[in-house]
Amino acid sequence: MFRTTIKATNYGLLASKKDRNRLAALRNVFIGQTKKALDREQWNLASVFATQAQFCREALEAEILDRQVSEIFREARI
Repeated sequence: MFRTTIKATNYGLLASKKDRNRLAALRNVFIGQTKKALDREQWNLASVFATQAQFCREALEAEILDRQVSEIFREARI
């Protein structure tokens, strides 16, 4: 999966509709696995799953994030 926010957002910006659907489904799987690991008190494993769920969210919201960053830089130049 992803190792950084930058890789996740770059993937998200180029993702097709099919890829975005897969990311959404995968995010749900990671969230479920996080909850199960927490129930078993497997803290390290839960943190890995939670991080991957977060990266999936960042990829899915890449366009929004990109727009927000562009606005920040545009306002800074004014």
